[in-house]
Amino acid sequence: MILLAALGVVFVSNTAQAQPGKVIVLQNADSLDGRVIDGEDAREFIGNVRIVQENVRITCDRALQFIRQGRLVLTGNVIVTDDSVTLRAPRAVYMRDERSAEAFESVALDDGTSLLTARYGKYFVDQRIAIFRDRVRARDSLSVMTADSLTYYRDDRRSVADGHVTVMNAADRVTITGGHLDHQAARNYSRMTIQPVLVQVDSTASGGDTLVVRGRVMEAYRDSVRRLVASDSVEIVRADLAAVCGLAVFYTAADSILLRKSPVIWYRDTQVTGDSVNVYLQARQLHRVHVKGDAFAVSRSDSVSRDRFDQLNGEMLRMLFLDRMLRRIDVEVNATSIYHLTEDSVANGLNKTSGDRIVLLFEDGKVRSINVIGGVEGQYVPENLVKNREGEYRIPGFQWIEKRPKSGLQSRKVTRTAAQKK
Repeated sequence: MILLAALGVVFVSNTAQAQPGKVIVLQNADSLDGRVIDGEDAREFIGNVRIVQENVRITCDRALQFIRQGRLVLTGNVIVTDDSVTLRAPRAVYMRDERSAEAFESVALDDGTSLLTARYGKYFVDQRIAIFRDRVRARDSLSVMTADSLTYYRDDRRSVADGHVTVMNAADRVTITGGHLDHQAARNYSRMTIQPVLVQVDSTASGGDTLVVRGRVMEAYRDSVRRLVASDSVEIVRADLAAVCGLAVFYTAADSILLRKSPVIWYRDTQVTGDSVNVYLQARQLHRVHVKGDAFAVSRSDSVSRDRFDQLNGEMLRMLFLDRMLRRIDVEVNATSIYHLTEDSVANGLNKTSGDRIVLLFEDGKVRSINVIGGVEGQYVPENLVKNREGEYRIPGFQWIEKRPKSGLQSRKVTRTAAQKK
């Protein structure tokens, strides 16, 4: 065995084709067999093979070396080690001059912080880059990622994945899917694009309460404030809650969601709009909604007379929920209310009221009382002036979005009044 190893060292280090500093040294093999394959000199090392090239160490059961090409065909328990990176596979090809290891079948790369597996992988030693394809799976202490392909940049601690990308975080119960992922571990940052979808299942809720978020871009930050950011054509669905906006920020630890850029939020039959909307959860359930800037709450007052809408408007609006039911709405600063009346289930006109503050209290999902505080002005409009003229009783800025997001992206029809168009 010592003689074989010595012969291997002399033979490989004296190979004319080897570039300076890139010689391959055989440290051990149980046996050595010389042959000519397709006109090229080759050597086969069998049993307990150990090969070294500078910082690269290779072990395997068998190795077939093509002298001129500088190619090593490795089979059986192949392990290629470069500093802290270890590549394992049943078979691989190592190129002397390129200093690359191309592995096949059950490939695994471990860098000490994450484990990448795939059916195919190639690692470039000098560039410190790994490319994986076919059933790619990456696992670290926080999440598991699967994809069709992945490129890993060691120096930047960056992974770029493409094709059917899925990231699962067990701690947050969050799964994000998409077509392209750029994960930068050094920055604690990830960016998913190409139809990204976020799904979070609350196992504590009765029957499970699934949150679904769609947008053009989704970003995850794991710095001092952990958050998920969805942007561009964002749609959110969760049980009785739905929303659309241009930007949504989810603070996972604080149980809060910030909606910006033309947000619209629905809770059952109530639609809320404003310049900005903050949603606060408590024990994973909807607790409070705060709306600032041209706050507007609209609900259809009669399922039969579909043109009748109860409306609330002001600069600030706060909604309080308890036990998954709306309990209270407060509207402040230039508050205005239009509320349609019924008597024995028969339409009976409407009340238009304004003041510094309006408070609505709910019971079993229905308005129990309306209180107006400060600068009160009111007007009752009888039914004969309301019937067939419902469109005239709209607070300026009124809009009703007929279709809200459900399980998938849907088009939405917006009905606007003449007052809004002006």
